[in-house]
Amino acid sequence: MLLLLEGIESFLVILSAVLVHEFGHIFFIKLCKAKITRIDVEVLGALIVYDYADLDADILISLGGAAFNFFAAAAGTAFFVFYQNLYLLLFICANLAFAFVNLLPVAGLDGGRVLHACLLKKKDIDVAERMTAKISTGAKVFLILVSAGMIYLSGFNTAMIFLFMLNLIQLTNTAR
Repeated sequence: MLLLLEGIESFLVILSAVLVHEFGHIFFIKLCKAKITRIDVEVLGALIVYDYADLDADILISLGGAAFNFFAAAAGTAFFVFYQNLYLLLFICANLAFAFVNLLPVAGLDGGRVLHACLLKKKDIDVAERMTAKISTGAKVFLILVSAGMIYLSGFNTAMIFLFMLNLIQLTNTAR
């Protein structure tokens, strides 16, 4: 749907930012010597299932996608200084958006995994899960409000509405 709404160039640029993010996770999975057991392609990314040894490795792997997005955005910015191009700007913005959104402490996102792992290091599992659920709910509400604001600021851009609906669906599904 995004391809039809925004065109092949924008679609490929956004897809490249998604791939950068997922390769960041794969890089850190390999670095931590964990084993990938399954990769599921989802609407707004992928779910990479792996065996890991400890919570510290899980935190590092979870942060790997955002780290790669930040690196790609920085590299894109360096190129943008010399070569101003709309699609390069979209690449920078898409990488920053994926990094920041994935760092939100929402269950099902990388930030939610980091939050849960950090809480497990300090609290027992029941307390950690309750705290993660409460913080995740607040972050979901924040993300939905920001998305709704972006729809308004974009002049009710069709692609923004579509992405909002996908986010809403994915956030609703992570609660299960």
